[in-house]
Amino acid sequence: MSARLEASWLALPESLRGRLALASTGWRHLAGAGAHCLALARADTRGEARALCALAADLLLWAFGENPLSGPLAAEILAAPELPLSAPTRRALAAVAQGWRAPDAKAGGMAYFERLARRRDTEKLAAFLTAQVDKDPAGLFWRDKALGLALYCGENELSQSLERTALSGLQDMPGLAPAARMLAAQSAFLRGDLDFCLDELVGDPAPMQEAFGPACAASRAGLALLAAGEDTAALGLLRQCLAAAPWQASLARVAADAASGLRHRRTPPPGPALVMLYTWNKAADLDATLGSLAASDLATKGGGRARVLVLDNGSTDATPHVLDAWTARLGEGLLRLSLPVNIGAPAARNWLAATPEARAAETLVYLDDDVDLPPDWLQRLGAGLEHRPEAGVVGCLVADFHAPHLLQNAAGRLVVPDDTMSDTADGAPENRPPLDFQSLTPNPFRLLDAHLQGPDWGLFGHMSDCVSVTGCCHLFRRRALDAPADQGGGFSLALGPSQYDDFERDLRMAACGRLALCQGHLRVRHRKRSGLAAQGTEGGDASSNALGNRYKMQTMHPREEIAAIINAQARQLDRDAAAALALLDRDQGAA
Repeated sequence: MSARLEASWLALPESLRGRLALASTGWRHLAGAGAHCLALARADTRGEARALCALAADLLLWAFGENPLSGPLAAEILAAPELPLSAPTRRALAAVAQGWRAPDAKAGGMAYFERLARRRDTEKLAAFLTAQVDKDPAGLFWRDKALGLALYCGENELSQSLERTALSGLQDMPGLAPAARMLAAQSAFLRGDLDFCLDELVGDPAPMQEAFGPACAASRAGLALLAAGEDTAALGLLRQCLAAAPWQASLARVAADAASGLRHRRTPPPGPALVMLYTWNKAADLDATLGSLAASDLATKGGGRARVLVLDNGSTDATPHVLDAWTARLGEGLLRLSLPVNIGAPAARNWLAATPEARAAETLVYLDDDVDLPPDWLQRLGAGLEHRPEAGVVGCLVADFHAPHLLQNAAGRLVVPDDTMSDTADGAPENRPPLDFQSLTPNPFRLLDAHLQGPDWGLFGHMSDCVSVTGCCHLFRRRALDAPADQGGGFSLALGPSQYDDFERDLRMAACGRLALCQGHLRVRHRKRSGLAAQGTEGGDASSNALGNRYKMQTMHPREEIAAIINAQARQLDRDAAAALALLDRDQGAA
């Protein structure tokens, strides 16, 4: 029985494994991993520089495959003479680097674009970008911006028009055929055209392998097959990709969940179960959310059904009428509470958890009032809890409602800037810079943002240990919320009225050695735009409150605690990646 994939993973430098175990996707994240690998090669004293340079090239070309019109990335790759790049690879990179002509930041056109982007005036942005591409058809900068806007717009005619503008003639430009094919495949994948997507990715594979490394395009073909339900064909292709790129921890986890059956598992959660929502002046969103709840499978173990409890935080719109209508339809299945004022998210969560109905429940779920749920959402969360019964909380992937190929949240992995945390052997707190209370990020830890760096191809589609999951949709065992505050029980009132209270609770839980689980086979669509799709759209009180709460949260957790959580996270993610590859080794050996 072969253990080749697992052994190849364990042979990687530990610091590089740490980066790749966090995620093996996100073009900026992968480019950073490639740069780190290249730095290891330059500092090598063990005769491994050549192998490390080859690996760095693979990482950087895969990053290029995730963003094939990035001129700055192409130029960065070409600027590293140690990288073993073939002549066709260099031609593909040079074509993108030379075609990328960014306008001066103070130029009128750029200032106008940024002004429209801040306002998210999509109609005017689309007209402007179309005109810019027409003016400079050989330039790639504005084509790249047009593709970005097309992703933001979602599935509509404006998006399709922008895609046509961005891709028009690209295939015929010298050296740009691989980039054109990768982007055409992405467009086909997002609209569900599997045949065209596969033809672009694996038909005549040599140019794609030269441009983006041996496995990037083929892995996307495997992920497209998996999304279409062609599990057997997908697994065969994904195994081939992992043989060429065993560093691809995210791909290994996706393949392992498909091979083991976790991908399709659904399990009713322990009962009694209570689904809890709090709402304020979002009557239409609440109505749609309750509609998707009513249409879903709310069965629990033992044959019961989860009940729904809604807290109206003093709404002054039509929310009471919406609740009246749903109470009439659902009867005892829907419970409601009303308060005269909006007490904010953490207080509302704590209030709901303290109700007699919640005190009698074994399983508690918090939902936002503006989500769209698939029918099996509760059974998917139950499968996550069954898979990792010791998890302190189980969450899911959250996608943009308007552009469901954009993720807002995935498995929350804790990271810090490289220069803020000591890597010395003793790890003593005095070796770390002190908290900077003059900075907006006095203790600059954050969650990895790899899922925000492009459209979702499915590389987050696996059950995954993590530090935090979003409060948009998360499930708890009763005892997790009953724990003392310093062990993760309850939500901090210091972070009212909203933002970061779910993250901060998960940090307290992680500090006690308990991780969260992200059920990556459940995607919940969220009507509020956040993450990549909301950049530049929020301001005023909401933005200021979020910044203030992030500041408070960072001062609530000392550097040594964050360091301990990151170290525990790294050990668990390394074990998870090795276990996924070991499962695939065994599965292949038994075939």
